[in-house]
Amino acid sequence: MSRRWQGILKGESPLALGERVGRRLFSLVPAQLRCRFCNAPFRGRYAGPFGLVGYTPSRKNPTICERCIERAPEGGALVPVSVLFADVRGYTSLAETMSSVETTALLHRFYRAASSALLAHDAILGQIAGDEVMAIFVPGLAGSSYPRHAVQAASALLRGVGYGTPAGSWLAVGVGICTGEEYVGNVGGGGFKDFTAIGDITNTAARLQASAAGGEILTCSVTYAAVASIYPRAEPLSLQLKGKRSSVESFRIRV
Repeated sequence: MSRRWQGILKGESPLALGERVGRRLFSLVPAQLRCRFCNAPFRGRYAGPFGLVGYTPSRKNPTICERCIERAPEGGALVPVSVLFADVRGYTSLAETMSSVETTALLHRFYRAASSALLAHDAILGQIAGDEVMAIFVPGLAGSSYPRHAVQAASALLRGVGYGTPAGSWLAVGVGICTGEEYVGNVGGGGFKDFTAIGDITNTAARLQASAAGGEILTCSVTYAAVASIYPRAEPLSLQLKGKRSSVESFRIRV
């Protein structure tokens, strides 16, 4: 399974003979839309039977099928990744001034804006926890420029909640992004599993997000190196993040 996950997440050709044969056979089935990993048809006259056995668009990213993500067995691989966290600033205080129905409607609007921006830049949606969303960018889906996709997705997300527009933001959101090598895959136990990334990269991205003000993207130095020419005015910072022994060299991008 580790070799399979490496093939999917790194964008390498599947190493197992059965998977190579399966991709080839699926490619022979006429389809208007198919899974980017296994070639299973999503749309077309022959897609119906495939959908009955789980070859349907994933909720994590609709260009991938559920069999390749949600329904895949537990396991994963150590791969290059950019992890993004976006969080609503002052959510607790905001919720105190609104009814639960109003708060839920606001969060749903935030989720729609976030998922639209993230998926448009080839993200795999991670966990959604209250007022926070997580996204994972890997070479197998976003290509070799996956860190740039992560920053562009963050910018699109902030514009989606109104930053940089004449009307102004309708919700205060901050974003953190970190890039490196980390374990990515279906993690869980006891009958529960979820697709996520685990390790220091994820922890650092979450801490960067916690330090970002509304309308800001805080990135690690590795992430910023991929977009330095696009955001030359980013502010360099040396942050002492919670739980980190050493200060983290980072950059602040304002939208």
